[in-house]
Amino acid sequence: MTDTHDDITLEPEEDGAEEKADSRIKKLRDELKKAKSEAAEYLAGWQRSKADYVNLSRRVREQEESHMNDGVARMAKSVIAVFDSLEAARISAEKAEGAVYDGIEQVIKQLEAALKEHGIVRFAPDSGAPFDPSRHEPVLTVATEREMDDNTVLETHQSGYEIGSTVIRPARVSVTHYQKKS
Repeated sequence: MTDTHDDITLEPEEDGAEEKADSRIKKLRDELKKAKSEAAEYLAGWQRSKADYVNLSRRVREQEESHMNDGVARMAKSVIAVFDSLEAARISAEKAEGAVYDGIEQVIKQLEAALKEHGIVRFAPDSGAPFDPSRHEPVLTVATEREMDDNTVLETHQSGYEIGSTVIRPARVSVTHYQKKS
């Protein structure tokens, strides 16, 4: 007897050999099915492991960036105090003008460039800009009779600083607040 199913050819040698051949074919098919199932399981496991590795690599990169930004932000906070003192000295020296003012102005520019080199950007909202509580800290509230001027920056007292989208220190500002005429 010749069986061409699954490209297997069996020649019966004795009585009952056909039953043995059918049993052997069934066993081989079961083994093949099991092997295919195991292969699919191993492939799925490998794919999960690869995805886990890619996710872990991404998380490690993000954590490294975060730790670096945290370190830079800590350094920046200590430098910002020096920057504030220089700005105050510049305002005083501006009245006297001359070499002292120019020297302070040059130091401020160098310091600002050094901060920028590390991704720290100084910002100061313009007068009339909308007040943004996530970026501005109100130090003074001034009444206004113009409704359209409600919650706008009147004046910036100290610059704010950010690294990326993270505010290290908000800009310190005066804010207008609308009050109806009585």
